[in-house]
Amino acid sequence: MKNVSKIAILALAGCIFSVSFTQKVFSQKSYVDPQYHKAGYEEIQKLSSPVLVRINIEFQRNGAPLPAVNNEVRGHVERTLNTAGVFKPTTEPNTPGTISVTCNNIADIAAARMKGFKTGFTFGAAGSMVDDNYEILCVYNDGAGKEQKLSYQHAIHTWVGKKKPETDLVPTTPAIAFGRVVEDVMLNFMKDLQDAGLVPKQ
Repeated sequence: MKNVSKIAILALAGCIFSVSFTQKVFSQKSYVDPQYHKAGYEEIQKLSSPVLVRINIEFQRNGAPLPAVNNEVRGHVERTLNTAGVFKPTTEPNTPGTISVTCNNIADIAAARMKGFKTGFTFGAAGSMVDDNYEILCVYNDGAGKEQKLSYQHAIHTWVGKKKPETDLVPTTPAIAFGRVVEDVMLNFMKDLQDAGLVPKQ
């Protein structure tokens, strides 16, 4: 996370930073929605020779491209693939296989700003929870005529204010939370591909 650009941090979670814009002094605690975590690394079957793939990335906000975040998404995607050991990202142009990831942040900016004003007027006492929802389309093309498109949902919930939210989840920063969202989705994607027999399990 040390190399994340300031522009990418501001763009990757629209609602969180819209609230930040309306008030500047209250703490933020982000929580990754646990219901979307379906597969862990232990459930992915590593390959002795991972499948080489080129990676295509597009980050969107409400369907509109935000290229400033593409490299941030790419970093999380490639780290997850390399750790899982099913695919090996490459930039070699002659590689036939591709994985394309389109990450769309569904954000109600106006509603988030209203919550931010409410928190500001109460000097952080009331607090407010804002949601950044994600729709992530993952496409695997083996370059030999087989293609699989799978769509995944995910969400980050961020509490802004002095009052502690009622939750047992462990808080983190918005940037780390976003990385975990991408990691969850890629693990779910690889597990689904292996279960469908589209990539080998050994």
